[in-house]
Amino acid sequence: MKKDGIHSPSLKRRLQGTAWVFGDNVDADWDICNLHDLRERAEEGVLPAEEELAKRCLAGLNPEFPCGVRKGDFIVAGTNTGCSAACLDGLPGDPHLHALAPVALKSAGIAAVLCESASVNFQRNSIDLGLPVMECKGITKMVQAGHLLEVNLETGTVRNLDNGAELHFTPFPEFMLEILNAGGIHALMAEKTSR
Repeated sequence: MKKDGIHSPSLKRRLQGTAWVFGDNVDADWDICNLHDLRERAEEGVLPAEEELAKRCLAGLNPEFPCGVRKGDFIVAGTNTGCSAACLDGLPGDPHLHALAPVALKSAGIAAVLCESASVNFQRNSIDLGLPVMECKGITKMVQAGHLLEVNLETGTVRNLDNGAELHFTPFPEFMLEILNAGGIHALMAEKTSR
């Protein structure tokens, strides 16, 4: 199991980091990843490496993000986070069949995504890869870029350590915490079958 790649084990249940704030409709293919680049790579039969995804992650929305993000930081976003406007599912060479958006975020160092609402596919793919995505109504009003946040995955609590505000999200059930803690579903299955 990789120790510092996307399958990093031992996600803490209480996280602390800095917020990177984005608006509504952060697209998994065009904003989180650069679909144009991904299409070119897919035509070559190559999936980009994690480091390459991290270097381009969210650069179109905030050019400072790829260089400024630190391990443990959070994405705070509006509604429809992780949507996909590409509509390429099933086409030959479709680069977003591989759930690269959560890979890009996790490879960039993001600890969790807190949003007003999220695409179900993005949320599921992220959790499958060990990246928590929480819908937390009011998060974009409570947090500004650069605020320090503390997130408790067990209690479903987000605290803004800069202004004292607190919000709640639906806590993860134990089986999902187990997936997140292992670094994703594949890592968990590998762990269980090696016992």
